[in-house]
Formats: sequence, structure tokens, C-alpha cells
Amino acid sequence: MNLNKLYAWVIGVVFLFVATGRRELLQSWIWKAQAKVIYESRSSAWGSPRFFRLNSSLSYGLRKIISDFF
Repeated sequence: MNLNKLYAWVIGVVFLFVATGRRELLQSWIWKAQAKVIYESRSSAWGSPRFFRLNSSLSYGLRKIISDFF
């Protein structure tokens, strides 16, 4: 199914809800879906940023380089 057919389906569904007077129900479904996407895309669900452990000597060297730079 390409995007043109998808757009036609979406427009048809929207017109159907508007014609039957159920626009508020459609809007609440859209808001719930948006809230779910925002909730699931939060950074705490991405996993740990430290996948690989650093050596203590390597981390010391990085801290020294960063402290010298700033």
C-alpha cells in the first residue's frame, strides 16, 4: 500500500467520524496515541549509555585530557 492509498483511507475515516458527529472520539484517540508515542520515546527506555566499560587508566586519561582542555 503506497502513501496515496493510505491518505485516501485516513481522509475517509476522518470524514466518516465528522459526518457521524464523533469527532471528539477520534480526537481523543489521536491524543492517546500521541501520548503513548511520547511516553515510549523517553530517554530512560533507550538503555544504558555505558554499554562498554572503560579501563580505569583510560578513564583517568580522558578525565585528564578534558580537564586540561577546559
